[in-house]
Amino acid sequence: MNENENKDFQQSAPQPAPQPMQQAVPQPYPPYYGANNGMYYNTFPQTKPVEKVVFSKREKILSFAAALLSFLFVHFVMWHSKSFFTTVFYIILFAAVIIYLRKSEYRFSPSHKLWTGIMLAFSLVFSLTDNTFIKVLDTVFLHLGCCYLIYTVTAQKPMFGRFTLFEMLKCNFENPFSHFSKEYSAANSAVQSTRTGSNAKAVIIGFLIALPLTIVVGTLLVSADRGVELMLNSLTELINVNNVFNFVVQAAMSIPVSGYIFGLIYSHTHPEKIKALDEEKCVQSTKKMRIAANLAVYSAVTPICLLYVLFFISQANYFLSAFMGSLPENYSYAEYARRGFFELFAIDLINAGVIFFINFFSKKTGEEKPFTLKLYTVIISVFTLLITATAISKMVLYIQNFGLTQLRVYTTWFMALTSLMFIFVIIRQFRTGFPFMKAAAVVFTLFFAVLCFSRPDALIARYNMEFCPDQMTYGDIREMTELSADAAAVVLEPQYRDLINEKYNDIRHYCDTDNVNDSGYKQLADKAKQYLDYDYNIFNLSSLALGSTIRQ
Repeated sequence: MNENENKDFQQSAPQPAPQPMQQAVPQPYPPYYGANNGMYYNTFPQTKPVEKVVFSKREKILSFAAALLSFLFVHFVMWHSKSFFTTVFYIILFAAVIIYLRKSEYRFSPSHKLWTGIMLAFSLVFSLTDNTFIKVLDTVFLHLGCCYLIYTVTAQKPMFGRFTLFEMLKCNFENPFSHFSKEYSAANSAVQSTRTGSNAKAVIIGFLIALPLTIVVGTLLVSADRGVELMLNSLTELINVNNVFNFVVQAAMSIPVSGYIFGLIYSHTHPEKIKALDEEKCVQSTKKMRIAANLAVYSAVTPICLLYVLFFISQANYFLSAFMGSLPENYSYAEYARRGFFELFAIDLINAGVIFFINFFSKKTGEEKPFTLKLYTVIISVFTLLITATAISKMVLYIQNFGLTQLRVYTTWFMALTSLMFIFVIIRQFRTGFPFMKAAAVVFTLFFAVLCFSRPDALIARYNMEFCPDQMTYGDIREMTELSADAAAVVLEPQYRDLINEKYNDIRHYCDTDNVNDSGYKQLADKAKQYLDYDYNIFNLSSLALGSTIRQ
């Protein structure tokens, strides 16, 4: 077949039907060519576009307010001794939170208003006491209370419900840190929205860039010229370098604090982004924790209960001696009471852990809790109460003979508080609807108020000087003045001057001192002046009273 015949044959042959054009599948990324000119396509999934957040005018103002409040927090709470200024800071903080939530149209229920008043009352503690430990505890309490107030107001939920612990974790950690960086974005958007703000930002950035180079150049000029050295030395004396350094450090510390404060308020005022705690999910989560068979739990707890029975019976005389106001044979007051402290602390922790375990990890608990599980919980709680009551009695006996110390006050407070918690546990076994968390919160708040507002150091000094003067030495009195300005202000009151000098004369000939004519009272007064030397420390009631006493 020649060429012309082949063309005629191809034209006469049936042609296949045209295929519809296939649409090209869009590729997530443009193709690239390999080493052998082969074309490949990236198959990586597309990244989610970053959400562009538009901040309202109120939120932009909040970003600068958070920066100011964070610096005040670092300066008056973390950096310096807490005093009237710390109280004023917390009042300003709570006022700012209330105003912002009101402007955001959130409603305060009666319980929210009551809790706000309690928070404001506890802010007065910094003005009343010089006890560092109490002030640290109060700072933690105010932080947790403020976060929980914001959560319950914005979620419009009652306070101290069934899942308070989960709510505390959510409002203190999850919510604020989920929007931790929003404060910097809001402040940046506020600055960029105005020409003045943009110019100020450029000036600050330029200054920060030039600062290291300026320091280097200044150092070289000081080394090269005597006149420059004298001029810079005069400038250094005019500007306290230590204060500048402290300011820079505090400003740096306030940056993450401001991010937390803004994230705390921003997250709770945007329910579309951060939802309130889902109680149904909490119920499901707690059900997943139930992995231990009840029979295995009973088998594990029974030996502990039997051991408590045998131990209490065998040591009945030892434990009950405190109720009769006498000591067991071969025991001193110190050894008798001190052993009670360690026993109480260990038993409280172990029993609390056991009760938590059997009530949260047993397969049948909660609404399905059987009578046997309730019985074991009651038995452990009762034995804990018995030993706690005995320990408190021993503590009272010890205090009557040797007076008060911080450890004795704090331990007694802790024992009384935990005993009430175990009573609530017992009640919960018979009344499933008993609001355990609400009752625990009320009792803890009342106990904490007694601890803070009683000013323990002043209470210790007053009790010892009035009721235990014969048991004290001059060294004991000196140790009391070293507790804080609270105790020093009481010890140095004029009515105790003769007692202090008498105690000092008893040991003066044993002391290696050049000034033997100096009285013990004057020595204590001179030592107590240290409480008045720290920044802002003079501005609390105890320090003011101490200063007035010393000047007399």
